[in-house]
Amino acid sequence: MDDILSKSTTANTGEVLEENAIGALWQICFVANSFVFPIYAQFDKEYEISRMEFVVLFVLSHRDCLMAWEICRMTGLPKNNISRGIQKLETKGLISRSPDPKDARRAMVTTTEKGHILFDKLLAAYTKRADGFLSLLDENDKADLDRIMVKLSKFMPTIA
Repeated sequence: MDDILSKSTTANTGEVLEENAIGALWQICFVANSFVFPIYAQFDKEYEISRMEFVVLFVLSHRDCLMAWEICRMTGLPKNNISRGIQKLETKGLISRSPDPKDARRAMVTTTEKGHILFDKLLAAYTKRADGFLSLLDENDKADLDRIMVKLSKFMPTIA
């Protein structure tokens, strides 16, 4: 398993992680950055897939057909970032767009078979990395983390 935080990294960041003005929120950002930057660098290197492209594929893996604004709502990311991801995925043949039957100005986005196949590979790598991170926690800690993160995630749109 990858060494997630070396002792020198922990020693150099401990005071900022443990004693800071915003507490756990800084720690959440630190953990998120430590997790996502390496995995997205791997996706870019191995598959030429960006973070936004992965995000779009991830959301589409949960719903067959969505509009861009729905993907924005489900991710909390700006429309311009999601639109760029959609354009790149469409160019690569990983998603397709079709007019919304209710409003031809809008497009419905769906994953192609090629997109599903690639997403399965990406998800396997993502899950492997997540399992490495979460191996630092016992089962009770994992359950607590899930509960807290779901609670924060569900109420995030009402706070902003």
